Amino acid sequence: MPAEPVMTPPPAPPVANTARRYGGASASERAAQRRDRLIEAALDVFGRQGWRNSTMRLICAQARLNDRYFYEHFATLDEIFLAVHKQLSADVAVRIMTQVAQQADDPILQTRAGLTAFFEYIKEDARRAQILLVDAVTTGLTNPHNLNARVSQYADLLRGRFSTRYPKLGIPLDVELVVGGFVGMVIHTATVWSQRQFDTPVDILVDHNIYAWSGLHQWLSSQGEGASLG
Repeated sequence: MPAEPVMTPPPAPPVANTARRYGGASASERAAQRRDRLIEAALDVFGRQGWRNSTMRLICAQARLNDRYFYEHFATLDEIFLAVHKQLSADVAVRIMTQVAQQADDPILQTRAGLTAFFEYIKEDARRAQILLVDAVTTGLTNPHNLNARVSQYADLLRGRFSTRYPKLGIPLDVELVVGGFVGMVIHTATVWSQRQFDTPVDILVDHNIYAWSGLHQWLSSQGEGASLG
C-alpha cells in the first residue's frame, strides 16, 4: 500500500514588528527624542516670551512637532513649565556643588564659590533668569512646596555643618529661617540684576551678597556655649 504523501503546513503569516526602527531609533527612543525637543523648545519660548505669553502651539511650532506629540508627554502648559524649571534647577545645582566642592573647608570661600557659580549660570543665558527668577515666583507653580522642599534639603545639609562648625552655640538657631532668608536675598538680587541687563560684574554682585553670610558667620562664631540648633 503506497505511503500517504507528507503534507507541509503553510508558512505562518509574518508577525508585525511593533518595535520597528526608523532611522536607527526605536519607538521609545523616538518618543524620548520628541520629549527632549519639546523641552528645548519650551525653554526657548518661556525664556523669551515669559510664561504668561507662552502657549502649547508656540512650543510645538518651535519644536516642529504636531500638537498630538505634546500631549504624548505633557497634559498642560504648566506641566512642561515645571519640567523645564526642574531641568534648569538641576543644572545650576550641579554647577554650584561642583564649585563648592573645589574649595577649602572655609564657609566664606565656599559661599563665594557657590554664589559665583549661580550668578554666572544666570548671566550665561538670560532665558534662565526669566524662568528661574521671574516666572518661578510669579506663576506660583514652584511655590511654596517645591521651594520649601529645596530649602529643607539645604537646611538639612547646613544643620550638620553648623553643628560641626559651631558646636557651642549659646542660642537656638532655626536653620530653615536662616537658609530661606539667605536664598530669598540671592534670588531678589539676581532678579534685579537681570532686569538691569547684568550691568554689575559678577564678583561685585557676590560681594554684595557675601556680606550677609560673613555677618552670620561672625555672629555664630561669637556665641558662647549653650543651646542646640533649632
